[in-house]
Amino acid sequence: MWTVIDATWNDLTLYHHLYAYKSVGTGIAASAVKALERHLWYLTGGVLPLALFSTKVPVGEWHALAGAILEHKPADVPMRAPQLHFGTGFGKPKFPALSPTTSLADLAKADCWFSIHQLHVDPAFLSLDVEGWATNAAFEAGPANVRAINVVNDCAERGVRLTSDFVATARSEQHQQNVLQAVEYDRSKQPNLCCCKRKLDRHQD
Repeated sequence: MWTVIDATWNDLTLYHHLYAYKSVGTGIAASAVKALERHLWYLTGGVLPLALFSTKVPVGEWHALAGAILEHKPADVPMRAPQLHFGTGFGKPKFPALSPTTSLADLAKADCWFSIHQLHVDPAFLSLDVEGWATNAAFEAGPANVRAINVVNDCAERGVRLTSDFVATARSEQHQQNVLQAVEYDRSKQPNLCCCKRKLDRHQD
């Protein structure tokens, strides 16, 4: 089953595959890469720590990623706000520049520690050998926290698509408003990041 913890690895792997496809179809690959580079949310430092719990990530990548995150540990922990964002703290994250050789470790930034703190992930396992993570209490507690996160951008895009599919058929302003209200009602019935965070906070208490 696809989960949010696999998103970073999936996107990085997709980028590498698209880049490799340039040898077959240069134009198609270039267009696909350009489109993907506008949606690199899951390759930013704030989301990168989720990959530590993805079973899709090879052991070697796990080891390198853990080391890179430790190397970028800021002096001021916990961080009050992410650093690599536009605006003051909580603006749009700055997307990384990718290359055919980019690895997860290359993407590690200080912002990783903001997410680690916000998700109540105990980073003690990062200094251990990867082989020992599975039996480490700090590592075992992590997946329960990170799986509480929805893939928020995908949920938003589905809502927009649902709206666009039906609004075009609206024959009056009232009909259009009814469609928008129906979409809003549907979104309110779906689990979202806010309610998951509340559940997580109650669990931590």
